[in-house]
Amino acid sequence: MAAVDSRDQLKDVGTPSTVTECDSESDSDSSPDSPIEEKASDLFVVPESECERHLWYIHGRGYDLKNYVAKHPGGPRMILSGRGRDCTALFESYHPWNDKHRRVLAAYGPKAPEPDPFYEDIKAEVRKAYPLGYKETQMRWRTFCGLYVAIFLELYLFFVVKTLWSCAIAGFLMALFGTRMAHEGAHFQMSHKEWVNRLSLFLGYFVTGPSMNWHYRHVISHHAHTNQSDDVDVAYIWVADALPRWLKVWSTPGIPIGVMLEIGLRGVWDLLIVRDVGGNRVDTTLGHIWLEVPFWCAFHYFFGPSVACYLCMMTVAGAIFVPCSQVAHAILYPDPSDHQSWAKMQIADSADFASDSNFWYHVAFGLTTQIEHHLFPGIGHHHYHRIRLITKEVCKKHGVHHIDITAKKAFHALWIRWVTGQPISVA
Repeated sequence: MAAVDSRDQLKDVGTPSTVTECDSESDSDSSPDSPIEEKASDLFVVPESECERHLWYIHGRGYDLKNYVAKHPGGPRMILSGRGRDCTALFESYHPWNDKHRRVLAAYGPKAPEPDPFYEDIKAEVRKAYPLGYKETQMRWRTFCGLYVAIFLELYLFFVVKTLWSCAIAGFLMALFGTRMAHEGAHFQMSHKEWVNRLSLFLGYFVTGPSMNWHYRHVISHHAHTNQSDDVDVAYIWVADALPRWLKVWSTPGIPIGVMLEIGLRGVWDLLIVRDVGGNRVDTTLGHIWLEVPFWCAFHYFFGPSVACYLCMMTVAGAIFVPCSQVAHAILYPDPSDHQSWAKMQIADSADFASDSNFWYHVAFGLTTQIEHHLFPGIGHHHYHRIRLITKEVCKKHGVHHIDITAKKAFHALWIRWVTGQPISVA
């Protein structure tokens, strides 16, 4: 199958151009060992709905990678996450250690565009710092074990003890440790084995909601379109901006529960019924959604605590999760047209805060260095402090502004952003 360039740039995530040149459904499937020779006779125009089913869109070009899925080193979940959508950010950010991913593309369609010189400079320095690549940058064993101990304690307190106090503690554990385990499992940081990452995502998120909802919201939407209109994580920011200040202040105590319901229970509806999460079309075969969601619903129905316990857990978890997850993002809204470089845009729409503080590192579930996390989401969190120094040096070389502020300034900016609807300068 000859996969070729699309005629127009993608308009938004998950929606290919209306007219796209796709491959024909022939039996002559290509592989990385048999490079494609593109011919005019191979091309024809098909409706976008047909294109969406089987092409991966990278830098505005369509590729049919279905025959490479079984060979993908990161496992099928990651590569299938990009099928039928603009997966440029996933393609660029999850392959920092070599350029094999670009050579694979050349075997399945048009040659990938030349890499971003700015991002290549950062990657080159990171490769020098970590010559063994992913083998030395995944989660430490003691952290791995500690997270699993915390999660099993959380599950015991929530599903066995079932008191208001135990569920409040479970919410605390969920925010600090469950979030981190689910987050790093979603980003393939827990292990080089796909099933370990999938299990970590599932267990870390289990008290809150079906885990693949988080995968779609965060990995596919947020990381690809941070703080832009296609980012489901900030979908309500513009709605909130239209509310009067007194109403926003008055409603602030209800935000934790509302957010936990949004990213949790609503996932049941979005994943199985609507089959769409924030504009991202859901593949129910990906991550065994068809099995996970009914199991999650049944388990919570038969073994879950009272409604009051759920509200208690969500209040505590949300009170930690909401500010700590938004503080590095919601205070900044750069114009994408000002940053043609994907890597420069990732740096412009986020900020490092309290980056030398161990306290805030743990309270913010390892994400005080959001800039480095967005540049290298597959690298373990404990390495970002070192990579931050590399990033700052390369930014200085290229004249790129790298924001690194105190926790006080960051949370103050978040509050002002919420109350007034206007970001303030944090430079």
